[in-house]
Amino acid sequence: AGFNVFIPSVWHGRGTIWPSKLAPWDSAAMHVQGSDPLMYLLQVASRYGIEVHPWFTVARRDRNFLPQFYHDGSVPETFDVHRAEFRDFIVALILEVVERYPVRGVNLDYIRTGGICTSAWCVDLYKKETGRNLLADVAGKYPDEFLAWQDQAVEDIVRRVSQGARRLRPNIVISVDAAPGHWVDATQGRNSMKWADDRLIDVIYMMHYEPNPDWDALRALQSRMKRPEAMVMNCGNFEEIQAPTTTVVPRQASHVADLLLRARAFQRGNGIGLYLYSMLTDDQVEYLRGTVFQDTSRPSWKRALDAQIGALSDVRVE
Repeated sequence: AGFNVFIPSVWHGRGTIWPSKLAPWDSAAMHVQGSDPLMYLLQVASRYGIEVHPWFTVARRDRNFLPQFYHDGSVPETFDVHRAEFRDFIVALILEVVERYPVRGVNLDYIRTGGICTSAWCVDLYKKETGRNLLADVAGKYPDEFLAWQDQAVEDIVRRVSQGARRLRPNIVISVDAAPGHWVDATQGRNSMKWADDRLIDVIYMMHYEPNPDWDALRALQSRMKRPEAMVMNCGNFEEIQAPTTTVVPRQASHVADLLLRARAFQRGNGIGLYLYSMLTDDQVEYLRGTVFQDTSRPSWKRALDAQIGALSDVRVE
């Protein structure tokens, strides 16, 4: 199809798909335990000039394991980012990959609290760290102290991953998946625009998979940034059909191409994205190769810590 960056899920809250010294194997990938799928992917991708940026769903928990990182009353299906021990663990896990494998980037997804923990443990921690009553603060309009509490826990992970990864690989690209302006980002600590402006991350992949994104609203957000080049539109190549039950089907190839062309006009130097790989059909591949990606290109980035301005040729698919 012409994509030149691939972001594979290596941690989806079930375990790892590389032989880790820190965590167990992914429960959904036991059939390849004992091998090294990530190294194999890197070797194959390099032959085609494709960059690999491993994808971590940071706070998501898809199985009952690592019980020291959540408790009764934690946000369901989520590790508790307010636990310093979890933050230490997940940062070390991500940096294990950066240190061991020749990756060109790291992608942080579910980089948020996942909701609001109102357990006795969280109430006690909130009181200790802010001097306030958590249950009272979340009963109405969230006060600044609560929002800062959420922000600080999540940003601690982002900052330490950013600093650690760049020490190991100075040219690495740090990206996050986010929805700037959405209430989830505002209340769950996913402050991606601030992270980009503070140069903690290089790219924000904006998760807008709807058939007709509000481009004007997105440009308004982009215009507020010190680093507008960080914003990349991540379009969808699938449709959700609601009746009689929710069904996900591939989007028409011409519609996917149109979305990517508009995303290309929106971007300021870090390319365009498409989600997701499992919905990429032969028709989409053929259509994209003959239109949007008819010219072969190499990845080039406008990174937060880079003085050089790259070409506008970056693309991505998960």
